Amino acid sequence: MRGAGQNFGIVTKFRYKIFDYPNGQNIFYAMFHFAEDKIGALFEHLNGLLNNGTLPKDVNAYVVLRSKPLISPKAIFVYHFYYFGTGQQAAPYVRPIMDLGPISSSTASFPYKEVSHRSFQASVGDPTCAAGTSTKDRYPVGLQIYNVSTNRKIYDLFEDMVTTFPALNTSFVQFEAFPMQAVKAVNPESTAYAHRHDDILVAFSTQYLQSAANAAAATKYGRRARQIFVEGAHPMRLNAYSNYASGDETLEQIYGYESWRLEKLKWLKRKWDPEGRFRFFNPITDY
Repeated sequence: MRGAGQNFGIVTKFRYKIFDYPNGQNIFYAMFHFAEDKIGALFEHLNGLLNNGTLPKDVNAYVVLRSKPLISPKAIFVYHFYYFGTGQQAAPYVRPIMDLGPISSSTASFPYKEVSHRSFQASVGDPTCAAGTSTKDRYPVGLQIYNVSTNRKIYDLFEDMVTTFPALNTSFVQFEAFPMQAVKAVNPESTAYAHRHDDILVAFSTQYLQSAANAAAATKYGRRARQIFVEGAHPMRLNAYSNYASGDETLEQIYGYESWRLEKLKWLKRKWDPEGRFRFFNPITDY
C-alpha cells in the first residue's frame, strides 16, 4: 500500500509512532510575495537551498503561483517557508530570501497541527477542502531541479489562462519541495512508489465551477503546462505523483517505468482485488 494509490483498499485503522516535538510544538512560518521579475533569482535560490535533494530536514520550501489582485495586478509567486524550530534558528535561511526583494513578507509562529489552516486555509472545515465547491484538476510532474526558463514559460501560460478565462482565476501552480533524505534511504525495490529520485513535485492545478467550457479550457492549459514541465526536465520524462495524477497518464508514468514493478502490482491486484472493487482512481488494471 506504500505507493500504489487507492488500488488495494481503505485504511480503517492504523498504529502510528509519534515523537516529542521541539520548540513547544510550534513552527516558524514566513510568507513572501514575489513579482514576475524575480523568477530567475527565486528559483536559483531554491535550487541552491534544495542542493540536489539535501534540503535540511527542518526546512520546507513551498511556492505557489497564483492571482492575488489585492497585492499585484499580475500573478505572483507566494513562497511559504517553514522551519521546524524558532525564528532565531530560521534566520540564516530567511535572510537570503529577504535579500531577493519580495513585494511583501510576514512571519508567524504557531502549532504544527495548525499549519494547513494558518498558511493555506486548507484544513478540515476550510473552503479548499469542502465538497462540491469547485472542480479541482492537477497535472503533476516530478523533477530533480527547477528549470528557470521552463518556469518563465509556465508563468506566461498561467497569465494567459487567467486573463483569457477569468472563470479559472482561482487556479494555481504548485512548486513543492520537502526534505528527501528519509525517502531516499528506502530501498526503491521494497515499495510500490517508483519516483524516489525526484526531489521536486510541480503541479499545474486548475480550479473552476463545473461547465463544459471551463473543463475544456482547464484541460487544454493543464496538459500544455505538463508538456512544458516535461520538456524542461532532465531526464525528459513524465513522472506523475499518483495522488495528483489527472487520469490521462499511462500506468508507467504513474507507477514506474520498470516492467517488473508494474507486473508485480498487476499480479497483486489480481490476487487481492480480483473483482476490481477499488478501481475508481488511477486503477492499476482494467476490469
